[in-house]
Amino acid sequence: MEKYRKILKENKLKVTPKRVAIIKFFLKNKKYASAFDVHHYLKNNFKKIGLPTVYRNLDNLTKIGIFTKFELDEKNLFYYGICDVEKGTHHHHIICERCHKISSFDLCNFESLRGDIEKKTGFSVSYHNLFLKGVCKDCQETMGGNR
Repeated sequence: MEKYRKILKENKLKVTPKRVAIIKFFLKNKKYASAFDVHHYLKNNFKKIGLPTVYRNLDNLTKIGIFTKFELDEKNLFYYGICDVEKGTHHHHIICERCHKISSFDLCNFESLRGDIEKKTGFSVSYHNLFLKGVCKDCQETMGGNR
């Protein structure tokens, strides 16, 4: 937790009980969650906490690299997961479709594809972000190796 307190201070964000509780929620669960999930959890610990406060905190924590944010199922519902990779380190995420665990990886061969993509689309690519979905090793074992 000390690592995250330091990141908050370095980014001039106060170390508030709500921010600490949000980070601890993700550290404990090691899965992605929606703002609604976080709000439900926090209501047990804080008498007054609104959904806008949860969204604001999640977005601030995403901006400083503590969380990663992504949309699943294309329903305009965003999910968040704790990102254990140093901010500024190029990496991507893979998400288990069964248990919702998030892992990160730093393998990326995008540069070898960039030219072909730019040629085919006419775009000049300035940024890319990739997340993959699959079934983690633990879930594969409980499924008997079947996907």
